Amino acid sequence: MTGSAALELRGIRKAYPGIVAVDDVDLTLYAGEIHALVGENGAGKSTLAGIAAGERAADAGTVTAAGTVGLVHQHFELVQRLRVWENVLLGREPRKGMEIDAAAARAHVLDLAQRNGLQIEPDAAVESLPVGVQQRVELLRELDRNPAVLLLDEPTAALAPAEIASFFATIVQLAQRGTAVLIVTHKLQEVIDYATRITVMRHGRVVERMRTGETTVDAIARAMVGGELPVVAQRRPTQPRPCLRVRMPELTLDVNGGEIVGIAGVEGNGQTALVDVIAGLANAEGIVEIDAGDRPNLGIIPQDRQTEALVMTWPVVDNVILGRQSILRHGATIDRARAIADAQQIEKQYDVRAASLKTPIRALSGGNQQKVVVGRALIDDPALIVAYNPTRGIDVGAAALVQSRLIEARNRGAAVLLVSFELDEIFALADRILVMYRGGIVGEIDARDDGARAEVGRLMAGAR
Repeated sequence: MTGSAALELRGIRKAYPGIVAVDDVDLTLYAGEIHALVGENGAGKSTLAGIAAGERAADAGTVTAAGTVGLVHQHFELVQRLRVWENVLLGREPRKGMEIDAAAARAHVLDLAQRNGLQIEPDAAVESLPVGVQQRVELLRELDRNPAVLLLDEPTAALAPAEIASFFATIVQLAQRGTAVLIVTHKLQEVIDYATRITVMRHGRVVERMRTGETTVDAIARAMVGGELPVVAQRRPTQPRPCLRVRMPELTLDVNGGEIVGIAGVEGNGQTALVDVIAGLANAEGIVEIDAGDRPNLGIIPQDRQTEALVMTWPVVDNVILGRQSILRHGATIDRARAIADAQQIEKQYDVRAASLKTPIRALSGGNQQKVVVGRALIDDPALIVAYNPTRGIDVGAAALVQSRLIEARNRGAAVLLVSFELDEIFALADRILVMYRGGIVGEIDARDDGARAEVGRLMAGAR
């Protein structure tokens, strides 16, 4: 191993009503190593990380750490209205007498960022920052505690490709300085590229331990799901018909029924504003027209399931109703029998793992929450589907299932607008690719053309 044991978990068990999340798990992290923890959604990975960091109590087992343990969450736990330096040092601010020494705090955070190769503006309001920069703030907050062990839960789920490379450069430096790093992730190529050892969990238990130099992405995926991955549905020829028409001063966009149009681009180039306008959540100068025929007009998969798609304290079945009240209305009330039937259908078709449909959705893993969001968006067979990072933070098996459902909807004649920061996903699903840069569409690419990937990358970087 790289160094001495920095974190040891022995016989860890954690149960919730109706489900055993972690069952007799042993795990050792060594100083200076990058260790990957992988598994299907609901396998117990995040629960185990929370126990290791001391944020959750285990029902049984022991946790032994050689120093401070830091945890960077998948869903950032930042105070949005505070500035960067205030978030990094919250509760640990330097003081001058009875007052916070703001100048010293700013200087400290700037020095911390520079030492770790992270660019940051200490006085920026966190709510004004793109997701990738907020990730740096979350990481800096943990690094300021000088952790012996750093646990990262889906650290690159919200990052653009260029940001991922920068992020891992920092992580490699930390490991070289002796920090033990555990990465909980579904991105298996990142596991191969950066980790040295892999622990695979399934249904709360460790099912396999691997070394990255002795395995492949496909072998890891098979270990995660306990067999072969689902086969993604194939496109079938369709008869295109106009469905979505957008005319704005900065862009023109058309999506036909029976096609998937992918929107590529570095995050922060207007994708969110475009989706909000199409979904009717924001006003803009111009025209947005949806020709739905006799079908429900819009199914939407928002980019952030917890803040934009779900009410976390509500049960699964009520979240299936959310946004579909007009469809489920029966007289003056909601047709609960149909809502329950719909929730059961989503649970079965998307392999949603919940103790019951009455379980608060916050008790589900992030991936299972996402499957509920996707199932709800598609269950009424809408004419237009807007899918914003639909497979972010879900395992390879669930991602293949979601992608199949989108292709099947396209084959049935739905118009699908796919906004994704995963270029592999764009190229796997899209019939046409539009590239966004600084709020406008700067190019259209046929995904099947030779050299298409290089051309998309060039346009994403601002080349004309």
